[in-house]
Amino acid sequence: FKLVLVARKPEPLEELAAELRGLGAEVRTLSADLSQSDVLDQVRKVTDDIDVGLLVYNAGANNTRGLFTELPKAVTQSVISITVLGQANFSRHYGALMVKRGRGAIILGGSLSSYLGSPTLATYTAAKAFSRIFSEALWAELAPLGFDVLHLNIGFTATPAMARLGMPIDL
Repeated sequence: FKLVLVARKPEPLEELAAELRGLGAEVRTLSADLSQSDVLDQVRKVTDDIDVGLLVYNAGANNTRGLFTELPKAVTQSVISITVLGQANFSRHYGALMVKRGRGAIILGGSLSSYLGSPTLATYTAAKAFSRIFSEALWAELAPLGFDVLHLNIGFTATPAMARLGMPIDL
């Protein structure tokens, strides 16, 4: 496989890249913050010279819980930038290239929280609802062209981010 991995934290990104290279994959990496407005331009610098056949956009963490009316604007802007604008912008760019080539697929990471609003996670659950509906609509548009679009509905996962939010992750 030829892979391009993008993540905010360089250390875990490089650890994963090394592991995948050890399995024979060709890997490019980019440490980038998906909440930034120029992130697609940053990613394009490492992808414009290759044919991306599968886009997996699996981002959308919410690192702050709290009442919507009390959270800093930057928190809600970040969630919307990563989950809503990021999925739309990356899907538009790479999807258009795939349609032009006549092949490709997109997987968008979602959450079971997209089915029900949750106190202290209003923006996150709403953004994940966008992701689910957007994926369904994109699938309906691209399926007649022979493309697959999948919304990966992820349930609670014990991660360091969940621990930072104070969620019980011990099984």
